[in-house]
Amino acid sequence: MEKQLHNRIAESQLTIYICAIFSIVTWIVAGLLTKQLWIQLASMFITCYLMIEMSRHLILLRIRSWMVTSTFMMLTACCGFTYPSISTGILSLCAAFSMFMLFLTYQNPTDVGHTYYAYLSLGVASLFLVQTIYVFPLIWVLSQFLLQTFNWRTWVISLLGLITPYWFALPWFIYQQDYDSIIAHFQPLVEFQRPEEGLQPIQLVFFAFVGLLTIIGAIHFWRESYKERIRTRQLYTFILWTGLAVSLVIILQPQHYNTLIRVVLVCLCPFIAHFFTLSQSKITKYLFFGVLAIVILLSFITINESLLNSTNTFLSQLWNG
Repeated sequence: MEKQLHNRIAESQLTIYICAIFSIVTWIVAGLLTKQLWIQLASMFITCYLMIEMSRHLILLRIRSWMVTSTFMMLTACCGFTYPSISTGILSLCAAFSMFMLFLTYQNPTDVGHTYYAYLSLGVASLFLVQTIYVFPLIWVLSQFLLQTFNWRTWVISLLGLITPYWFALPWFIYQQDYDSIIAHFQPLVEFQRPEEGLQPIQLVFFAFVGLLTIIGAIHFWRESYKERIRTRQLYTFILWTGLAVSLVIILQPQHYNTLIRVVLVCLCPFIAHFFTLSQSKITKYLFFGVLAIVILLSFITINESLLNSTNTFLSQLWNG
C-alpha cells in the first residue's frame, strides 16, 4: 500500500526536531525564564532521550522513526499546567528509566544489574509519591509472565532497589528528629485519601483524548501484531498493563492527576506512535492532522493560565447546561 503523508512525516528525522522546538516554545510561554523551570525542563528532555534510546535499542517501531518520542513531547505540551512540578518530571523520568532497564533484561533473569537500576528508579519515584510502592507487585507479575525474568534473586534485588533511596533519606530525618515527616510520608500507604474534588474539565478532556487515541492504537497494534516479533508484543503488553494501572490510580485518586499524567504518556505513547507511523489508510491521514490540530490547541490553552481558567469555566458551564 502506498505511503500516506502522515507516514512520511512519522518517518522523517525532521519531525522530532520540529516537535522539540514546539515543546521548547511551550515551555518558554509557560514561564521557563520567569519561573526558572530549568530543572523541570531538564527532567523532561532526559525522559525524551531515554525514550529515544528505548525505541532504538528495543525496536518499538519496526521502521526507523522517532515517532514515539515525538508523540510524547507533543502530548506533554497538552498538559502544560504540570510544567512547574518537579515531582511530575521526576516520576516520568523514573518511569521511562525503569521500563528501559527492565526491558533490557528480557529473558535474562541473571541480569541483576539492570534489574537493580530499574527498581532503584522506582524507589526514587516513591520518595516523591509513596504510592509508587503499590506498583511493585504488578511489575513482579509482568516480569514473570512477559519478560521471563522474575525469580527469587530478582525479587531480592527489587527490594534492595526500593530501600536504597531510603538508606540515604531516612537517616537525615532521624538525625533531624523529624519523625513526623517520616510518618506522614508512609501514611498514605495505609489510609485511603478521599479526593476533595474531581478533575478539572480540561484535565478530563485530555485524559479522555489520550484514552481514545490509546484504544485506537492498541486495536491497530493487535490487528497487526503478527508482523511484530514476539519480544515486541511482550513489551507492548507490559507497557499497556502498566499504563492502565496508572490510569486507574488517577481515576480513583484524581488529586494525583498532575503528578501521574506524564507517566501515563510514557506508557501509552508507543501505541499512538505505532498507529500513526504504520497505518497507511487515508482515514488515518485525516485523523493524524485532526489530532495534531487538537494537540496544538490544547497546548496553547494549558500553558496560558488565564486561557486555561476561561476554558475550564466555559466547559463547566457547557456540561452543566
